[in-house]
Amino acid sequence: MAEKVCQKPDAHFGMINLRKRKNGCMQNVKEKNITCKVKLAEGSSKPKRSRKDIQQNQNKKDGPAALDDEELLKRFSIRKEQLKRSLVAGSTQVFRKLCDSFERSRDSTKADAMSKYLRFKFEFFGIQTPQRREIYKPLWKEIKLLNSSDLRTLVCEAWYSPEREFQQFAVDLFEKEYLRIYSDDRLSTEKYATSTLDFARQFLACSKSWWDTVDPLAYKVVGPLVKKYPEHLLPVMDRWNVSEITWLVRTSIIYQLGYEKETDAQRLFRYCLKVAHEDEFFIQKAIGWALRQHCRVDEKSVKVFVEKHKKTLSALSVREALKHVK
Repeated sequence: MAEKVCQKPDAHFGMINLRKRKNGCMQNVKEKNITCKVKLAEGSSKPKRSRKDIQQNQNKKDGPAALDDEELLKRFSIRKEQLKRSLVAGSTQVFRKLCDSFERSRDSTKADAMSKYLRFKFEFFGIQTPQRREIYKPLWKEIKLLNSSDLRTLVCEAWYSPEREFQQFAVDLFEKEYLRIYSDDRLSTEKYATSTLDFARQFLACSKSWWDTVDPLAYKVVGPLVKKYPEHLLPVMDRWNVSEITWLVRTSIIYQLGYEKETDAQRLFRYCLKVAHEDEFFIQKAIGWALRQHCRVDEKSVKVFVEKHKKTLSALSVREALKHVK
């Protein structure tokens, strides 16, 4: 069968040479120096143009269209969270912003008073808690996008900086994000729980430890962790209760402060008795504080316990435990 050749005008392509093949489906299209193949619609001699062809032709006129996030996600098959993470800086830049903000808010007069309150153990910028939290409030959006490794780095960068406001920021950060500290590491449940607690331990006991950071870490981080993973972490609390490190002993006593009616009273009483002989102020105070807190939900059991062990408990512990009992 002879091949049929025809010429006809087209609004988009000008004069097009159409060479029809035997099957009538595909034709060679030649315009100027460009050769391409197009598929003809059945019963029509005009090439059927797709949405993509139309869009590309429009882009030639208007310039390339900007790709939005959704298009990027489709093209590169990446999750939206990963895309956002690529657009923000890591922990170091967050920390630099924090440093700049703290430095701009420095108040030497308040810094001296705050240092005196903590027995001159730490340097201060002189930023009180409400203002301090307002300063780094804008950083939480960036912090939320950090992965586990960057979170740990940020906590350490803050903790080992000289001014106390950095350690207080680290405590607030840990309180908000402690469940993500190892969430990207694909650990077993037991390893995840113990690793997170071990990470907290280095700040509770190893350096720059004082009641202002130990206490919130104890009942806002350790407490919820133990409550979530009791089978893995209660044995650790048993060991901390007989530790030679004061701050670990204190933590074992007060970690249940936020448990209220879910407090394991027998464990609390047992821990208090084990260290009742200690003459360390922060341990005696912790015993009284923990008993007083439990007294809010079970006054009777606390009164019975204190009365029974009044000779064993220190006067400070007894006084603090029954402080609000009429």
